[in-house]
Amino acid sequence: MHENNAISSTSQNIRDAVSTLLDLVLDSTETGADVADFLAELASLTAGELSRPEREVSCGITINRRKQPSSAVGSSGEGSVSKVRIPLELDGEDSAVVNLYSPRAGAFSGEDLAAAHRFADDASRALLLALRISQLRESRRDLSAAMQSRTIIDMAIGAIMAQNRCGRDAAFKILRNTSNNRNLKIRDVAAGVVASIAGDTDFTARFEE
Repeated sequence: MHENNAISSTSQNIRDAVSTLLDLVLDSTETGADVADFLAELASLTAGELSRPEREVSCGITINRRKQPSSAVGSSGEGSVSKVRIPLELDGEDSAVVNLYSPRAGAFSGEDLAAAHRFADDASRALLLALRISQLRESRRDLSAAMQSRTIIDMAIGAIMAQNRCGRDAAFKILRNTSNNRNLKIRDVAAGVVASIAGDTDFTARFEE
């Protein structure tokens, strides 16, 4: 059993045959920090599982994510003689490729390639889950930020309504005009309004998620 922070792999020989079953296990509690960290662990795990005493294997993974620049982790294959390139099947919006390298010529046999493709199938599922976890956490952060802004804006509108004895639409118009005239975001203007009333220039709205 090979242990990593976010992923682990179990391998089992079938009746002492050469073919091996590989199973990646993803620990979702460890994948929220950075997908690149997860990929680095995956590259290290892949190299460790596919290396043999007579043949050292290094691994590099290149990933392309929607609306993000492509990134590469793991080995660059510098000085390698043998190379295997295996695409990972993701969700259509993201794509990744596993590159296996060896300094030995003709290092990968047909059985090695079959094992590498089986491992890549497992890696695809693990990586897809990691990406989805990351996307959910990013969405949660975006929603939290939006709720913070909405809370401050609503409080400012209420204050403007009370001060000017006007309706909500009129209060929001005052807030928006001030935002345009001062070339500031509405949220920042709203925060200034609330802070002036609260007497706290470092005012932060809080809400229960």
